[in-house]
Amino acid sequence: MKNDVVIIGAGHAGGMTAISLRQQKYQGSITLIGNEDFLPYQRPALSKEFLAGNIEEKRLYLKSQNYFDKNNINIILNHKVVSIDRNKKTILLDDQKRIDYKSLVIATGSVLNQLETINRKVDLYYLRTIGDSVKIREKLRNNNKIAIIGAGYIGLEIASIAITKNIGVTILEMEERVMSRVVSPEVSHFFQQKHQSKGVEFKFNTYVNDIESLGKQKRIICNDGSVVDTDFVVVGIGIKPNVELAQNSGLECDNGIIVDETGHTSDRNIFAVGDCSNHPNNIFRSRLRLESVQNAVEQAKSIASNIAGNHKPYQKIPWFWSDQYNIKLQIAGISRNHDSHTIRGLPEEEKFSVFYQKDKRLIAVDAINNSKEFLKGKKLIQMQAEIPPELIQDMDFDLEEIISSR
Repeated sequence: MKNDVVIIGAGHAGGMTAISLRQQKYQGSITLIGNEDFLPYQRPALSKEFLAGNIEEKRLYLKSQNYFDKNNINIILNHKVVSIDRNKKTILLDDQKRIDYKSLVIATGSVLNQLETINRKVDLYYLRTIGDSVKIREKLRNNNKIAIIGAGYIGLEIASIAITKNIGVTILEMEERVMSRVVSPEVSHFFQQKHQSKGVEFKFNTYVNDIESLGKQKRIICNDGSVVDTDFVVVGIGIKPNVELAQNSGLECDNGIIVDETGHTSDRNIFAVGDCSNHPNNIFRSRLRLESVQNAVEQAKSIASNIAGNHKPYQKIPWFWSDQYNIKLQIAGISRNHDSHTIRGLPEEEKFSVFYQKDKRLIAVDAINNSKEFLKGKKLIQMQAEIPPELIQDMDFDLEEIISSR
């Protein structure tokens, strides 16, 4: 099989690369290869509306089979790419089929971090695929208690859905606060209080030594000697970039597959996109590897443009979101290297924002139930604005004035 573009990975990034190529009138042949039995779909809903049972599976898909057929996008599902031969410009599938390419796009995404326990036979649940979400939804329907290991986005979103179904929830977290990797202590405290007010129990600074099966129940043995008995266990302890295929083919990797501003890897015939890629960002003056739908979509558009012959460097403000109960958290930018942060609004009113700065320059905003401040924050980060903390705190001052004055 000879192809102009071959895309390894039929997730959001891979699917959007194929779709964007056709939207940009690219006429070459496209083959999209995925190791699941599903067309490209959105993952965020798996821990939100889909897990709650509020939307049907078909609403997860980026496009229908009819769309891919009409647009002459060949999709190979349920197959894994086992190797890349960069010299011959071919890939090898697990059924020993070889496929030639002119341009190759690696969109292998990420793999779940697995919990290491002494007892290897115990059933644990992870959330990554449609199938995973369906299984957890079924467990929520038929059990009374859930233990969640990890207090990140996924763990907290699952907890908020479990609570609405009258399930008892215990969350075990190795750090001292929720979402510690991505938000300020004030935002962590706000979400912890919200969950506790709904009945969630937390165990912080807690490591899991082992998990045992006790009939239909599970017993979690913690590092401090305490135990947690529960009906089932969901693990959400993060993900890591899926770079094994890229590394084995000799591509440069460092916390993801290294790409330039156009998505090219160290091989000019190969691109990488989405969770598995590590790209330069001039706004943040550093390399970023992002785990977000926004990054998958926008980077896919940029790479499609470059393959189609339209030079389009990728320089976007990252953004993320989480839904928990009646709270929508929207994050713009990357706060991890900030040297100061300022709160705007009142957390007790469940509507406030946190502005993060580095060397006086705005680099991130966390907006809680405040989409307007989130949108303004994105613009101010793009402008690399310097805002005095007293102006941020002043709710009578409209931040739009800074934007319109530029």
